[in-house]
Amino acid sequence: MGSNPELSTTAKIINSYPAGDREWAEQFHAAMVIADATPAQCEEELLAQREWIHASGESAEQLLGNGWIFGKHRVREIKSPQQLGQDELPVDSFRTLVLGFGLTIGAMAVGFGLWIAFRDGSLAWSWTYWQLGCFIAGGSLALIGTGFAYLRLASRFKAAWLLLSVGLPTTVLVAVPLFMMAGEDAAIPAPNAVVPMLGLLLAVGVFFLPEASAKPHSPADEAALNLDPGLWFAQTRRILRGRYGFTRREAASVLEEARQGWHENSQDANTTDIVNDLGTPNEFAIQAAPGNAAAVHRRWLLKNCALLLLFGCYLSGNIGEISTNGISWWTAFLAFLCMLLLAYFATRLLPSQRGEHVQAKLRALQQAADAVSERQDNI
Repeated sequence: MGSNPELSTTAKIINSYPAGDREWAEQFHAAMVIADATPAQCEEELLAQREWIHASGESAEQLLGNGWIFGKHRVREIKSPQQLGQDELPVDSFRTLVLGFGLTIGAMAVGFGLWIAFRDGSLAWSWTYWQLGCFIAGGSLALIGTGFAYLRLASRFKAAWLLLSVGLPTTVLVAVPLFMMAGEDAAIPAPNAVVPMLGLLLAVGVFFLPEASAKPHSPADEAALNLDPGLWFAQTRRILRGRYGFTRREAASVLEEARQGWHENSQDANTTDIVNDLGTPNEFAIQAAPGNAAAVHRRWLLKNCALLLLFGCYLSGNIGEISTNGISWWTAFLAFLCMLLLAYFATRLLPSQRGEHVQAKLRALQQAADAVSERQDNI
């Protein structure tokens, strides 16, 4: 049978494996794709393992074990330091975060809007200024808080504080007048059919937002890092404090040791190329991260305590609404859901759960550090 010209390069490589190893190759490829390896990395690795299997004379399963498990372990070794650093972030860009919020809030507006329109009529006026204010304030505060946390993790401190300093006053200026100038029961003079339409517009419109990411480093920027140790230490400090949660003192301690070692080596070797000696800021930070279990512990506590506070505040507000307006199936369901979430996140703070998480995270950080070290040794 001739080869299908419509097959992708990856599919052709998988089909070039012996018939008994093709299922293994598919599992191996799927594991790499799910772990965010690039198509080029997947193709190169599939070719390399095919040659290795062919030279051994054994089947893929006998030589390398389960394809899925081997792929999960192997992908960390083939990723670049930039990719390993990106894996520490919850999403790949700030735009992705905004897309998620836009889709979620848009879907909520469509769902609740259709429900109210069917309940009260599409041309009736049911939505109040108070509900609009809550919708704007709640969605904006959630986006600002999550965006601030993401930008800090991405080591974009100026952008994080800019979002906070501009977003919070803007939210207050928009939402507070809606609460103060209109009564709780004052209806917005617009038909109920408008709300699902606006929700759909928001969900679609966020896809047309421009990318708002950090400026990529140019070759001139990379050269400046090599020639200016001050820039190198400043960028490394931002990565340690942002992505890996080091305190000022912890980052200063690690960098002071690196500074002293580099200064001695540069004098002996008569060179000022700091990247040659210590690696890029990203590589250095990845290798330094496993040595700070306290930072992992703090991040774990901060995340879980923040979620406990969020659901606790929502539960207290829900209970206040029940005491004022009486209980309904909807408020009772929300209160029960909040209590379940509170119980879940409270159990995660138990010493055994906390210790297990810290050790698992440290193992993952050490695997990334080992992969960077191996890459540097092979250069």
